[in-house]
Amino acid sequence: MKTLCVFLVAIITIANGKTFTKCSLAQELVRDGVSRGEVHHWVCMAQAESGMSTTASNVNTDGSADHGIFQINDYWNCKPSNGRASKNGCGHPCSDFENSNLRDDVACIKQNLIWHHHDFSGFSYGYRARCKGTTASYLSGCSY
Repeated sequence: MKTLCVFLVAIITIANGKTFTKCSLAQELVRDGVSRGEVHHWVCMAQAESGMSTTASNVNTDGSADHGIFQINDYWNCKPSNGRASKNGCGHPCSDFENSNLRDDVACIKQNLIWHHHDFSGFSYGYRARCKGTTASYLSGCSY
């Protein structure tokens, strides 16, 4: 019975959104495979793009939308629920990026950085505008 309760709490946590703090997001990202040497870039990008909210969603001027904590775009990287045409480069429905499970978000971004952009500036307008060159001390005071 105890195992069932723990399992249900875990499912509910993953299914629901969350707003992270800098330190809690750094800890989660390291658990999900982001290196300690790069995690400050990821946290700054999340702050710039979504205010660190996993449920953030914004419509762009071209009609596409960005989803989740890292604002993953539904024209290039995920399948929108409205059936609009998409490249779906990460092979996920966009709803997968609007919950507190960040593993698929991390995998999608890593895939995009490797194949298309080579750094966060090409992937994230928020990173380019607010983070580039300023993240070295972004997580001072955090243990992760």
